[in-house]
Amino acid sequence: MYELHCPNCGWSATLTDEQIGAALAEADRLPASHHVEHCPRCQWVMRVPVDSLRAAAPASLLAAPVQPALLTEGEKPSAEEAAARKPATKKPAAKKAAVKKPAAKKPVAKKAPAKKPAAKKPAAKKAPAKKPAAKSKK
Repeated sequence: MYELHCPNCGWSATLTDEQIGAALAEADRLPASHHVEHCPRCQWVMRVPVDSLRAAAPASLLAAPVQPALLTEGEKPSAEEAAARKPATKKPAAKKAAVKKPAAKKPVAKKAPAKKPAAKKPAAKKAPAKKPAAKSKK
């Protein structure tokens, strides 16, 4: 059993021995360093290192599994067949030097003709404010 803890919601879940075996088989099929599990509560992706799954797996899962569908009853695989079934480690392919393409010329944008400043209209003249007439004393 392997205990998972979701970093998003805090939910704890456990992987059974069968789930660990399936995860290790998938990791061996694809040379993967992590197994991806989804939180059963929030569906957050949890990456589990394959090395820690191997440490938590029971000894019966770590032995090379014999696929019963390929063998008939009473037939045992020979040492050569067992060695052939063992997944071969692949070396990563060497990266080829990237061929750079010449930079494409960008089209020159045409400049818009300069706009003439709008003619300013003279401001309307305000009539001088009338002072209130002085009151005559009678």
